[in-house]
Amino acid sequence: MSDLVSQAKGAEKQNNLKLALTLYKKICKDYKTSEMASSAYYTRGLLYEKNHQFTSAIRMFTKIVKRYPESVWFMPAIEYYFRIARKLQRGVRPRYFGTIPGLRDYDSAVKNYELILQYAPYCRYAPEALVEIANLHIRAKHYDLAIATLDKLIDTYSNSVKVPYAYLEIGEIYSSLVKGADYNQGGAVMALRYYDEFCSSFPNHKEVLSVMNRMKDLREKIAQSKITLGDFYFNTRYNKKAAKILYRSAIEYVSYLLSAEVAKKKIEAIDSGAKPKPTPVDFLFPPYKLQSNDDNDEFVHAAIVEDRIMDQKEGRIDSTQEASVTPFVKSEDVHGAQETNCCEKA
Repeated sequence: MSDLVSQAKGAEKQNNLKLALTLYKKICKDYKTSEMASSAYYTRGLLYEKNHQFTSAIRMFTKIVKRYPESVWFMPAIEYYFRIARKLQRGVRPRYFGTIPGLRDYDSAVKNYELILQYAPYCRYAPEALVEIANLHIRAKHYDLAIATLDKLIDTYSNSVKVPYAYLEIGEIYSSLVKGADYNQGGAVMALRYYDEFCSSFPNHKEVLSVMNRMKDLREKIAQSKITLGDFYFNTRYNKKAAKILYRSAIEYVSYLLSAEVAKKKIEAIDSGAKPKPTPVDFLFPPYKLQSNDDNDEFVHAAIVEDRIMDQKEGRIDSTQEASVTPFVKSEDVHGAQETNCCEKA
């Protein structure tokens, strides 16, 4: 065996890759139960990786982690999972048969990171592997997969230094889904939940003040959406009670922000006898029939439901209702909704 090892190392020093790989392969075959076999697999992996034959390299390292879990080469093999995945993530192209350049392969980067989670889920590379998987999903605009990956990081590696990043990144993803007041604000509600949990879990983090400011903006957008919907019920459906439900909800939601003042003035106008503004359509068709405004009114019921859907405050919403209206609700199922004092002071 020593002769084979000497010959293989000699071929390696002479850059005779083909001969070196052949000799190391023979060592792996003839001495399967020896520690030298795991060393030979590791060296083969290094040679393949150096030549950008990433698939072959991963195959060699996987031989080690599956066949020789007690070997000294186990953790170095795991480390090369990470290194190869990082290279692919950065756009390094593999070479087929060692000579033919291939295409950038981000999917293989994800798979290689996942090998770390499969074979060494409690090693130091695992949390960072989840972060990089999430980054790849974000690059591909697979936001639901990114959120699920970051959620896994929060749940599985709660003591990792990467956890604050996971909260912030999920909040950013949900915030990116938020559009104007005319659109569903499910993304804003979910972003608030993760930002809120971030504030309570890491009150001394350097990003807390910035997160509080982001939360103010999100609350304002949600309140504006409630007001817009209230305007719809009042001006288009002639339903004062339904409109006031949404206006009051906006006031309760952001009692210290600009939208609250707008909502208060609208309620005062309704109480003073204000009537919906006529539109050009009203001259062509009869106005929408004034609703009874009793508790059984369909629009009043719809306003109450909409208020509960958009309101994240504890005790005012249940998981069964939210599951049907907010995106990516798996995250909420894991963490739940919390409302903390630090974020109320934002």
